[in-house]
Amino acid sequence: MTIKTLLSRTPGPSSQSAAGRVWSFLLYRAIPILIGLGLAASLLLQPRYTDSTGDALTARFLHADTGLDPSQALEELRDRPTRLAESTPAGPIWLLADLPAGRGADPIGRFSLLVQAHPAKPPGCWLVRNQPDSHTPSGTELLEALEVRNDLLGQQIRLPNTSTANQALCRLDLPLPARLSIEHWQRSDLDDATTHTAQAIGLLEGGLLTLAAFLIVISLTMREQPYTVLACWILCNLRLGAWALGWDHQFLGGIIPPDALVWLRKLTVLIYYILTIQLFTTLFQSSLDAAMVRRLRLVGRASAVCLLAALLALPQDWFQLTTFLTAWLATALVTVTLIHGLFRFNTRSQLWHTIGVCLALTVLLTGLVLAGLGRTSLVAPFQGTAALLLCNLLIALAAADKMREDRQIRLRQRNDLIARDTLTPLGLFTLGATRHFEHLNPNAREILDIPPESDLHALAWSDFFPKVDWLEISVATEQGRDTEIQRIQTSPDTPSRSFLLRATLVGSRIEGSLQDISARTETIRKLRLMADNDPLTDTLNRRGIEKTMQKAIEDLQQANTPCALAFLDLDHLKRVNDLFGHSTGDTLLQMVCERLKYSLSEEQPLGRIGNDEFIILFPGMRAGEARRVAQDMIESLNGSALYVGERAFQLKSAMGLIDIDRNMTPKDAIAAASRACRDARKQHQDVVLYEENARELFDHIDEMHLFEQLESTGTSEDIFLEMQPIMSLRHPLQTLNFEALLRVRNTGARPLQTGKIIQAAEDSGMVTAIDKWVFTTLLEWMSKHHLKLGQTRQVNVNLSGVSLNDDRFINVLFGILNQQPQFTRRLCVEITEGVALQDLERTRQFMRRLQRMGARVALDDFGAGYTSFSYLKELPADMIKIDGTLIRDMLASEANIAIVNSIVDLAHNLGMECIAEWVEDVATLRALTDMGVDYVQGYVISGSRPPLEILACDNILPLVGDPATRAFIEEISGRRLS
Repeated sequence: MTIKTLLSRTPGPSSQSAAGRVWSFLLYRAIPILIGLGLAASLLLQPRYTDSTGDALTARFLHADTGLDPSQALEELRDRPTRLAESTPAGPIWLLADLPAGRGADPIGRFSLLVQAHPAKPPGCWLVRNQPDSHTPSGTELLEALEVRNDLLGQQIRLPNTSTANQALCRLDLPLPARLSIEHWQRSDLDDATTHTAQAIGLLEGGLLTLAAFLIVISLTMREQPYTVLACWILCNLRLGAWALGWDHQFLGGIIPPDALVWLRKLTVLIYYILTIQLFTTLFQSSLDAAMVRRLRLVGRASAVCLLAALLALPQDWFQLTTFLTAWLATALVTVTLIHGLFRFNTRSQLWHTIGVCLALTVLLTGLVLAGLGRTSLVAPFQGTAALLLCNLLIALAAADKMREDRQIRLRQRNDLIARDTLTPLGLFTLGATRHFEHLNPNAREILDIPPESDLHALAWSDFFPKVDWLEISVATEQGRDTEIQRIQTSPDTPSRSFLLRATLVGSRIEGSLQDISARTETIRKLRLMADNDPLTDTLNRRGIEKTMQKAIEDLQQANTPCALAFLDLDHLKRVNDLFGHSTGDTLLQMVCERLKYSLSEEQPLGRIGNDEFIILFPGMRAGEARRVAQDMIESLNGSALYVGERAFQLKSAMGLIDIDRNMTPKDAIAAASRACRDARKQHQDVVLYEENARELFDHIDEMHLFEQLESTGTSEDIFLEMQPIMSLRHPLQTLNFEALLRVRNTGARPLQTGKIIQAAEDSGMVTAIDKWVFTTLLEWMSKHHLKLGQTRQVNVNLSGVSLNDDRFINVLFGILNQQPQFTRRLCVEITEGVALQDLERTRQFMRRLQRMGARVALDDFGAGYTSFSYLKELPADMIKIDGTLIRDMLASEANIAIVNSIVDLAHNLGMECIAEWVEDVATLRALTDMGVDYVQGYVISGSRPPLEILACDNILPLVGDPATRAFIEEISGRRLS
């Protein structure tokens, strides 16, 4: 019976269709016909006033900040160029107009001058008479004051009946920048133009004020806020339209003071901008998703604040530019709204409404742009008035029809909800304007635990659930999406309950439904807990700790809440697993976690990211503050043994502690903390701390940035090559050999320590990408500049040990070398001695393969290892590069000289050549020459040089800066050097 009663009150189909037909006829036929008839009448009927205009006069303009009297201004104006119009700044302006020939004397007073400006102070105007009289010395100009009247069109200057003057001088004090011109009118035409303009103003003000008043009445009657916004928007259109037409200095017949007009314009632009965004996002909200609405409103609010600051802070000269930019930004936002809505409309009427609104907005914003550019004179009074009225009427009709359709949709949704109230298994409810319950169906009472006898009006939504954005929920419901909410827990022991919420706005009321999903939510929570936790140690796993870190990074970015991160590494755990089994190792891990948790609070999560690696977060603490806790944890682990059964295990742990940076990702933060932990191992310390501004932390960030670029693109702007010359001691001027050295710059454009970068790359597995870049870049550079490298016989380049032991990289390397075989023959690949001796057979095969391609191989850092001599005969190297530490301190003792001499003799006996590096003085250079060393490299010859400097030289001489070294080269080369 209830359902029948509800349905019987709904209007029948015949009455609805009749009302719809009447509305459609009025909206789509009658009103357009009336508008068309009005336009035809305005075009075909005989106009009452002719479109007469004044004659523009040439004039000279002068902007004078200091006070000038008319005679002084006249003298300065004589030298100014003549123009028909000029854009002038605010302040005092002088202009000298040339009167038409033959009209200087007007016996019946038929002519006037018109300056279309409204100065802040009464202007002054004078006739300039060039003819002297009996009382005036020859050549003196007399000034005769003229009567000036502030009229609707501007400053009207009435010319006297008789005059021998042919120029007029005027002084105006402009409150705003303007484009000034002066016109010569017949007085009757000027009176007609003034009357015509007054009628156009009356038509514009009367029409738009009437339309705004009508919309406000509708808003008060129907309690629809968008009608009020539309009415205010139309009032702003009235002011902006008057500005575009040059009439905004008056309103309803009253003259607005110039100083007040400046701020009134600024206030109008700001309010119009805010109302435009609010109006169109509200009108087309149903056609946009909630995310788009939020973004548009966020951009609108932010830009409105910026606009307010600009209007208050920027000088007056910037006001027109600000207005121009505001018009285009409003156009962009509204265009985005309309385009999104255009492709989601379901009816033809909505489509035509959108097209009409686009056309109308184009006209309105064009007027605003013209006003911002100071080109209001381009708009004719009557046509501008008609266009403004029609555009506002068109937008008002479209907006009203859109709001009517939205209201009908909400009413239909409300009726559907009421009809399903007793049939649906969901909990249905109705909230009033104060968000108190007005209706609950039996299922809603049950899931909210509300007894049947309870007074609903005393229960509010906030008694059961937190506050929500009902507008957003309504949009989500219309798009078929549910909103999940949690019920407020009355006590900590009360189990949490979750619901799916759907709702729609019906005026000030809310009609909605609730579905209890607590069981499903609890199941999902348990599954997520299993996915984010390590089942062995009952700590977070990598996924869980990274999610927690991401939340901490977001808090740091948004609320500047600091967070420290610790990386803990256990030693000897792998040995325990191998010797005593994984069950013992698992028990040790559980005991370690228990000790760690004992030192941590509930807000400090612990995560296991590897077999023996842990992460600890310290939210709200900096690394310096967390150091004490970190030290306590390390001491608890290292200070006493852990017992499994009867066995005691002494674990050795180290920890790296860092401050998380706001620009880090969880992966970056873990890598930085891991590096700090490795440093703690190397330095034999328990804890190594990298605070927020630590140089090591910045270096790590730069390293990670470099490695990400190499991994994604294969190259980076932060790395480059330099060349260090290698001089032949046999023929120093016949060759220009060099070694290619990797250099790295950070964001400050200063080189970083390449050794640290290489070490970090080897630790992270990125050194192969660096080696690939070095070989590729070097060969491409040699190919590009081969004509300038005629004296270059050999180019040395280093290969890391990690790359040498990577089969995949070796294949890539030989692929690179095969692309440039003619330049591969000039390469000498340097392999570190210690790495070469790790796998003799592998190293031997690699050397042979390089030599078959014509490249040479050198053993780098020879003499630093302890097995060099015994294994040297096993490797088919072409050259030996003696370790620099031996060369640098060679002359310090006879033993060092003997070691170096023996290496040179051994290499020569095995058919190899020698390179001595780190040669830093001429004495060492001379000693090496006496030993028979083939090549030398070091600062005594030259440091590393940019590639362009190498290309600019034909031999090594220009690169040598030390006079003593140059003299030695002269000595061994056998000729005099200039």
